[in-house]
Amino acid sequence: MVTGGAPRTTGVFYDDAYARNMWKPGSDCTGPSGTETLYAENLDKLVNGVIPLMNGVIDPANLPMGMVGGKCVPVYPHSFLQTNTIFNVTREAGMYTAWSDKHPAYEIINGPSGVGVNDLYTPEINNVNDPTTISVAATDGYDQIKVKAILNEIDGKRSDGSKSAPVPEIFGMNFQSVSVGEKLVDPALSCKRKDPPPSTCDPNYVPGGYEPGTLKFTPQMAQAMDYVDGAIGSMVHELEKKELLDSTEIIISAKHGQSPIDPAQVNKIGPAVDDVLKAAKIEIAQDTTDDVALVWLADQKQTAAAVKALLDDKAGPNHAKVDYVLSGDTLADRFGDPLKNPRTPDLIVQPKVGVIYTGSKAKVAEHGGFSENDTHVALLVVSPGGNRNADGQDAENGGRTVATPVHTTQIAPTILEFLGLKADALRSVRIEGTRALPR
Repeated sequence: MVTGGAPRTTGVFYDDAYARNMWKPGSDCTGPSGTETLYAENLDKLVNGVIPLMNGVIDPANLPMGMVGGKCVPVYPHSFLQTNTIFNVTREAGMYTAWSDKHPAYEIINGPSGVGVNDLYTPEINNVNDPTTISVAATDGYDQIKVKAILNEIDGKRSDGSKSAPVPEIFGMNFQSVSVGEKLVDPALSCKRKDPPPSTCDPNYVPGGYEPGTLKFTPQMAQAMDYVDGAIGSMVHELEKKELLDSTEIIISAKHGQSPIDPAQVNKIGPAVDDVLKAAKIEIAQDTTDDVALVWLADQKQTAAAVKALLDDKAGPNHAKVDYVLSGDTLADRFGDPLKNPRTPDLIVQPKVGVIYTGSKAKVAEHGGFSENDTHVALLVVSPGGNRNADGQDAENGGRTVATPVHTTQIAPTILEFLGLKADALRSVRIEGTRALPR
């Protein structure tokens, strides 16, 4: 959304991935290269032994290491990103920028310069003292911290309200409530939990997402949607109060969906890809799994053997529930050649819809894969002044639906064009030919 590009140009496949040309934290770049690149709450500096909710910072001792200019240095998230962002382009044009997200690791959106966002606000969602994803209500409370930051910025203040600041040309936030509402099995309410069973439970409780076999929201999903609707409404109201609504474009979308939408399809099978490959004596350097498996092999010469093992498994009992495997030219065309690109996985395993490579009993959905559930997300663009007919009157239907396929990568050039900036100032846009969304 902020680069206009896919992993083959950004170099970022997931917050938990692998780089063949980097080294583990604290290694001083000694020994064989190749390390997991985990950019999440694991980077946070502990305060009195715990991860803080507010004012967290990245501890450089937790960062993977790489060679830059002949020196071994910790690689911050913004340096890990290989392309610039809308925040870099906008700030270089002399504009003021702001963003709020769920980890200090989201300083990745600062882009390679490291200074793309003037006001970056990152309360930690996975802090130890206050587990904000334990329920939708708790997550709503966490998200409201970021909503307050947006309201402060609309009012011409810093995100924390501490002092005056320009109203940003680009600003926004990430909501977590809907994600939790989609996939959480509430540990306090679900009678299905048996290890150990809860002391009290509601026999009528339904886990997150949708009612089985329907598109009807479960109560906790409805609660999440109601909260987000009201939160966005409060931003619109504040923009209107400050007479900024008619000069502001609002874009609402999602980084990803969750699979499966129908909880009746859930099939959690644990680390099945690992099991299949280990049985075939194929050593894994890194395997990142949710409802997809990104696999980096210790020996890339074993790629064909790994694919064969997974496909043979498909023909037999299909232990890993494989739908298809991306490798070779097909993988290279979309994500770069793993023999040349040190970030690209050697193979990507897409399981059947509903399969999640986890044994966790805390969720009924996950993301990361290429299924319709994962990739078909909401995208709403509200232009200043609303939708107008040729005569300048409001359109009766309040807008229009674009039926042709679009991609979330198109959000970045759309934002820059709205601000009167050149979309091809983004490296990923130039390389991938990403176009702005249709108007």
